[in-house]
Amino acid sequence: MTAVEDFFARYEEGANTFDPDLMCSLYTDAFMAGDPNGVSCGRNDQALREAFVQRKAFFAQLGFRQAKVLGIDATTLDAHYTMAKVHWLMVFEKQAGHRQEFRFFITYVLYDDGSGPKAAFWISHEDEQRVMREAGLIP
Repeated sequence: MTAVEDFFARYEEGANTFDPDLMCSLYTDAFMAGDPNGVSCGRNDQALREAFVQRKAFFAQLGFRQAKVLGIDATTLDAHYTMAKVHWLMVFEKQAGHRQEFRFFITYVLYDDGSGPKAAFWISHEDEQRVMREAGLIP
């Protein structure tokens, strides 16, 4: 398993457990995130930890079942940076017997200072909340 594959195996685990310690270990001290609505900057701090706790509660209300990496296409940019195009599957079952699956495409820029890759920037190519809202998952 490559370092990038190992990173996304841990990321997938964190996406399913919402473990704030695990998730925070996967981000650089400062990071950027983008989607069709724009770009934001974040810090790997207590507010990020709390965001994962809140995400767990929010996703539980939506009947979250699973997040799964479907594929990774990694490109080494230089000795420290890798771009990884990742296809994700997210599964929800808000109402028993009514399973909803969503596929999202996210491009990550990972930074590795020698201790293993961490997410420094990512672009969600879809507005995930809009997609889930249009499918009736989010009011």
